[in-house]
Amino acid sequence: MSTPYGLPSDASNIKPFEWDDKYDFPRDLVGYGESSFNPQWPGGAKIAVSFVINYEEGAEHTVLNGDLHSETHLWEAPGGTPKIQERAVNIESEYDYGSRSGVWRLFRLFNKHNFKYTLYAVGKAIEDNPAVGISSVKHGHDVASHAYRWIDYADMSPEKEKAYIKKEIETIAKICGSPPKGWYYGRLSSRSQALVWEVYKEMGVPLLWDSDSYADDLPYWVDVPAEKDEEKPMGMLMIPYSYGMSGCS
Repeated sequence: MSTPYGLPSDASNIKPFEWDDKYDFPRDLVGYGESSFNPQWPGGAKIAVSFVINYEEGAEHTVLNGDLHSETHLWEAPGGTPKIQERAVNIESEYDYGSRSGVWRLFRLFNKHNFKYTLYAVGKAIEDNPAVGISSVKHGHDVASHAYRWIDYADMSPEKEKAYIKKEIETIAKICGSPPKGWYYGRLSSRSQALVWEVYKEMGVPLLWDSDSYADDLPYWVDVPAEKDEEKPMGMLMIPYSYGMSGCS
């Protein structure tokens, strides 16, 4: 096997991928095609702009949250080797800036110009600073889910991830007054989208959209694997996220 990546020496012994009818969404490489699609935005608008503010501070990897290691993602010098069973106080400090100052600067700017945003709220983050969620609701902004912890879910068991999804929905409902209608992980597992759909259905909470996609310029619908035998499947509306206009670019 030839690869440019530094894979473990025993990678060839890892169990081969197997498609899972419950969790795996098919890829769609065709989309709307050559002619694209006219979404007919209200008022004859040519584009629709969605502003989102990702609020993750305090929910990242840190031994203070019981994690094995520190965060290495989304700070001024991303990457590198995490500190094992040790705090990375410089990284903590950068995240703290977002919670203490940065988020309020953004809120003041949006509220001054009466631009509405969607707060992508990590549950643990707004537990630590509820005023962020409360202020958003007070000023008429939407609060959506950004998962309960700002961590990588790739190796998490489905059972634990489902528990985190439920806890996130309950946390936002408690602090912000209603459960989130939309979801964006950012660091999802291959099972995450199916699990989010499953938990919302089990809780009887409407899931209006998911943004864990970068696949289009326009919203689009996907079939949900778990609905394949249902008489009237509802599908899932995907509202693609964009790194190109993200603050991390």
